[in-house]
Amino acid sequence: MSKQIAINILKQHSQRATFRRIAVLEFLMEQAKAYSLTEMERLLSINIDRATIYRILQIFETEGLVIKMIDLNGTCIYMFNNQNHNDSKKHPHLRCKKCDKIVCLPCLPNEYMDKLDDFEINQIYFLMEGTCKECLSN
Repeated sequence: MSKQIAINILKQHSQRATFRRIAVLEFLMEQAKAYSLTEMERLLSINIDRATIYRILQIFETEGLVIKMIDLNGTCIYMFNNQNHNDSKKHPHLRCKKCDKIVCLPCLPNEYMDKLDDFEINQIYFLMEGTCKECLSN
């Protein structure tokens, strides 16, 4: 089922639905987690090299299919940009250090964004790390 959804999403974004693109998108769609390039290379079910994964992620980022963040180690991590994710407004994310789940936090206040009026903001990498409620209770 998720394979067909991935194909439909690629077609909606006028992207060729190659088996590698489908595999990467399907993998990212499976969970509310963000993965580094190294993790994806290791965890993907198909044989795919690092450079190809990187090129696919660049295309997906340009098309708005993935969200790119920088973790506290300076590593780029990528997660699927599902329809619940409001990327039109700049907002921070919270990553659980135990289960790696990513949660969108409320949008930054207008007063904060107004201070940036003199700049053209292309990307905000704002990722906090902590422990989610479920992991704390376990």
